[in-house]
Order: sequence, then C-alpha cells, then structure tokens
Amino acid sequence: MLDKYIYGAQGILLVYDITNCQSFENLEDWYNVVKKVTEESEMQPLVALVGNKIDLEHMRTVKVDKHQRFCQENNFSSHFVSAKTGDSVFLCFQRIAADILGIKLNKAEMEQSQSLGESLSLTCG
Repeated sequence: MLDKYIYGAQGILLVYDITNCQSFENLEDWYNVVKKVTEESEMQPLVALVGNKIDLEHMRTVKVDKHQRFCQENNFSSHFVSAKTGDSVFLCFQRIAADILGIKLNKAEMEQSQSLGESLSLTCG
C-alpha cells in the first residue's frame, strides 16, 4: 500500500530515530521501495533524510557522519528534527518545500523559520 502514497509525490521524507540503529538500517529497504515506485516517473521526487529525536542527543546511536554519508551517496537533503519538542520541524518542511519549488532561502528566512518553529512548539507543546 505504500506505493499508493509514494506514486506522484514531489517530496519523500525518509525518517529514522537517531537513537535506534535498526531504524537507520531499514532505510535501505524503504528507499528501494521508493526507487521501484518512481523508476518510470517523468519527474523524480526530492528525497530527504530526516534524523528524528534530536532531543535525545545523549542517547544517539547513529553517528552524524553515517547520516551524511547516506545523504551524499543517494543525493538526499539532510535534516535533523525533534518531533517531540518541535525543534527544527518547521524549518525542515520549509527547506524541503523550497527545494521542491526551486527557491533558495536566505539566512534571514531560515533564522525566522527557526524562531517561528520554536515559538510554535512552545505554544502547542
């Protein structure tokens, strides 16, 4: 059923738990599904790798360089977020949307997004 969600997508986020090596190891299988579904598509979706649970940095088991290497090998954009605290979630989605649309965000826009995301997590948390 996953193929129904992926087909025609312009962006795909592969999310793993930075405190769980197995979730990172599963990315290869998930990405193979993405490649199979999109192999005949005219427009290839942007694929982003998202490391979640950065609020648990002290429990990290997947090293940042392993994350970055996987991104480089597969031409993914790289993101780290905390769904629990909301840290960098808004910025992650904004950067991915901008990449899909071919828009370059300047430093001020990214900083504004970061502060907006932090204030949203304070009000929604």
